[in-house]
Amino acid sequence: MNATQPSPAGAEAARQAPWRQHVTQQHAQQQDAARELAGRMLDWAQRRVSAPTLLLGAARGFVEWAHYPQPDAIDPVSGWKFYYHAHAASQRLYHEHGHFHVFLPAGHDLWTHWIGLTLDRRGLPLRLFTTNRWVTDEAWRSSGELAGEHPRLRDAAPTEVGAWLESLLCVYADDVAQLQRERDLRLAGRGLDDHRLRIPSQCRVNLLERLQALGVQ
Repeated sequence: MNATQPSPAGAEAARQAPWRQHVTQQHAQQQDAARELAGRMLDWAQRRVSAPTLLLGAARGFVEWAHYPQPDAIDPVSGWKFYYHAHAASQRLYHEHGHFHVFLPAGHDLWTHWIGLTLDRRGLPLRLFTTNRWVTDEAWRSSGELAGEHPRLRDAAPTEVGAWLESLLCVYADDVAQLQRERDLRLAGRGLDDHRLRIPSQCRVNLLERLQALGVQ
């Protein structure tokens, strides 16, 4: 007796099942991250602090181009790192206070730039952006090579900021992946050391709208 063959629709559903499960799991992770993020930011609002104020601490003024914290924050478990800084005022976005650069390890003293995150003067996200290779002198990896990576920053000191940044990037994981793909397309044929192109891709973000979309009020 021949085994019953699945219908075309059944075969397609079987092929789609792992993808659907992945999407469902990712959405649940983003919801968890959104709730953690909202709780942390409520606590910060009550304490009248933000990621920049926690990083600057008792520093007198915000020195352009200096990294905060010093040295750069490195997660001792994952090896991911970040720092916060600001360019000259003439090079910043309107309302920009400064921005994060986030990296994943790529070998001994080598790093791959994951994403940049601009904050306003209140410490709220303004935009996500990628950079050309020469900007941070990174160990280059394509968007395909970066697929499946997830920032792990919560043990990077100050851990309040590391955990906040990790949750935030989880919430925006889809946007980050899309920007990395757009970066590669924009740089195709241009060269990774073309100094005429600093930011290949970027997008504005609205954290309140994203939290609401994930069911967090």
